[in-house]
Amino acid sequence: MGGKPITAMNILCFPIKERDPHELAEILRGGAEKLQEAGVALVGGHSVEDSEPKFGLSVTGLVDPDLITSNAGAKPGDVFVLTKPLGTGIVTTAAKFTDCPPEVLAYACEQMATLNAAAATAMRETGIGETRAIHAATDITGFGALGHLFQMARASGVGIEIDSRALPVLPSALEYAKEGYVTRGDKDNRDYLGDALVVGEGVSSERLSLLLDPQTSGGLAICVAEAALPTLLEHLTKEGVQTQAVIGRVFASQSPTLSII
Repeated sequence: MGGKPITAMNILCFPIKERDPHELAEILRGGAEKLQEAGVALVGGHSVEDSEPKFGLSVTGLVDPDLITSNAGAKPGDVFVLTKPLGTGIVTTAAKFTDCPPEVLAYACEQMATLNAAAATAMRETGIGETRAIHAATDITGFGALGHLFQMARASGVGIEIDSRALPVLPSALEYAKEGYVTRGDKDNRDYLGDALVVGEGVSSERLSLLLDPQTSGGLAICVAEAALPTLLEHLTKEGVQTQAVIGRVFASQSPTLSII
């Protein structure tokens, strides 16, 4: 922002003596391509020999405070839009047991490799701020959709209702969840939420697992004033964001509550 460059450094662990160096080259190539797509300059990195491959990036940059949002501004009456389908942890767990067709795994990987930049642009075009349309947002990662929305509810002092029938779902994810292909994060996230999670009688166990499933590079959950929802959806469409699921709403509550219907 403001003409200041955003830079990144690779952080790599790799068993170079045990694994094909071409695999390492592909990891680094993929990271570099995504940095280029995001407009980030790679300035170096650090690598160590390790028994298990690990790769990540440290990113440094400046942001305009007028163009960011936190998870603390949700207001009663707001609605939520989710910008990627759920189920990456479930699908990749099924793939570990060879019960996942290549095309199903490939589509899940494609979603994980899709940046949230277009959705963020749509948010800025719609208007971010307490007196504007976008009041809060969060990305969906390791705590699952419910864990991150609970953090928003707690930070905002509200309750959140989620319509389990409106969830965007990766192909085959519901079937895999029903067959038990869930991660340990399913239980951990359930324990983390405790009594704050209220599940309706009609909610299936597999749809609840989707909401608890840890996501790798999940989408954005955007909290928007209901009157501005058509504007946000218009901008998401203009930016090419395929998933635009309206999954829930915010309600007044004395405690941070997640109600699943």
